[in-house]
Amino acid sequence: MTNGYFQLEVRKDGTYLIVYPPVDGGSPADPSEVLTYLDGYRIDYDKIAIYNTMRDFSTKKELRITTIKASNLDETMSLDISDGFATVTARFYPEVEGGKKLSKEEILWLINKRGIKSGIKEDAIERYLEERSYCTSYIIAEADPPVEGSDASIEYCFNTDLTRRPKMNEDGSVDFHQLDNLSKVEKDQVLAILTPAVPGKPGTDVLGRAIAPRKVNFLFLKQSKNARLSPDGLKLISNVNGHAVLTDKQVFVFDTYEIAGNVDTETGDIEYNGNVKIAGNVNSGYKVVAEGDVIVEGIVEGAEIIASGQIILKRGIQGMSKGKLSAGSNIVAKFIESAEVSAGGYIRTESIMHSKVSSGAEIIVSGKKGFITGGIIKASKCVEAKTAGSVMGTQTIFEIGENMVFVEEERALLAERRNIKENLEKAEKIIFYLSKKIKDREQLPPEKIVQFQQLSASKREFDKRLKEIEDRLDELDILLENSTKGYLQVDDVIYPGCKVTIATVTTYIKAETKHCRLVRDGADVRITSYH
Repeated sequence: MTNGYFQLEVRKDGTYLIVYPPVDGGSPADPSEVLTYLDGYRIDYDKIAIYNTMRDFSTKKELRITTIKASNLDETMSLDISDGFATVTARFYPEVEGGKKLSKEEILWLINKRGIKSGIKEDAIERYLEERSYCTSYIIAEADPPVEGSDASIEYCFNTDLTRRPKMNEDGSVDFHQLDNLSKVEKDQVLAILTPAVPGKPGTDVLGRAIAPRKVNFLFLKQSKNARLSPDGLKLISNVNGHAVLTDKQVFVFDTYEIAGNVDTETGDIEYNGNVKIAGNVNSGYKVVAEGDVIVEGIVEGAEIIASGQIILKRGIQGMSKGKLSAGSNIVAKFIESAEVSAGGYIRTESIMHSKVSSGAEIIVSGKKGFITGGIIKASKCVEAKTAGSVMGTQTIFEIGENMVFVEEERALLAERRNIKENLEKAEKIIFYLSKKIKDREQLPPEKIVQFQQLSASKREFDKRLKEIEDRLDELDILLENSTKGYLQVDDVIYPGCKVTIATVTTYIKAETKHCRLVRDGADVRITSYH
């Protein structure tokens, strides 16, 4: 296969352009390449005649382009450097009568003149010199690409999925006898295995400049209570029998603290680094804090329970408008009344009355009652219930969608930004005042020098944190703009008095509606039938 090419030929009556057709499936000569070549030698040619000739280069063409005898033109080469300086492609054009052919040394000199210093393929140059195939691309230099490294990874050797659901009875109620969602581990069991990151190696582009490899992500296993690292730091091993929890990319191993009776004057407040199981009630005014799960067999009154894991109330909470539940994972309760409840995972119960309830996943209210009446109900994914609101028109507010979590984060970041800017302004005034005195070579007392140093360090930390906040706020803007998911599903009736917001779009229920699902549809909340 040979590409078509062109050549100038000097005859008695002037200079002719000879265009040779391709052979065996090669490409025909490129008209624009012909014109570029002629313009490069400033040959005064008959443009109209050439344009007419260039309509078809599939057959041999001969055309006198000028009466001037353009002799003594040497063989030439054009170079094309690709974007990113990864390759250099050469194309060659034959000499005219009296001209000289290029030698290997001359080609290398021309390449070097263009700044090409690395990856030169002398074998490609030699192949051309053997073939002399004109108007054909030869890759005569290639970059040495970087060797990419690999990110670190951690394999967890226990179940990290805490979204498993409790078993449901035939009537739709939760079976509180089967709530074992713990990731059980044994002493000396390997909890996690680290595969370290492998840094890449830089390459070189055709200009001789370094090409940096992609940055790799480094990870490290962290030792925690009840777990130890292997000598090489590549394994995390449990020190006790218990259960493991993955929180903020760190593994914790917990055991359980069991209370035989109530949480009351006999026990005082409970704070425990693990699971807490309470056989009785949690009386009003007391507090339970656990880094694992909290299971209460009795009733929670106007008390507060905070758990990094799950909260399971086998009866429920009668909060008396002061009870609080806060779980890093899921909450399962028989009922929720007059309480403030927050879960990082799902919430399952049989009824919610006059409460403020927030879930990082879904809120499912089922069983024999399955009603939500009064209060504010927030969920990232969905809310499902038999009945929403009441025949009395009790105000019940639903806020659903992933962006609700983002909205609250945005509010917190904006407040933090205001506070930092106020402190930063105060610090900058003092720094400016002290800097002026130092510049004027005034003698400052030691405590002022220490203050200057501390404020300067604080300013750097303020600036760093402000940058982090601004970056996160930019991300939240995109997330809030794109978040449209979430729904409210009511199996029986939703009553007037309910306010429903899905992904920042709000509607008010003005008439009883049965068997419905509310979803966001563009700038509206649409009510669809549900069967």
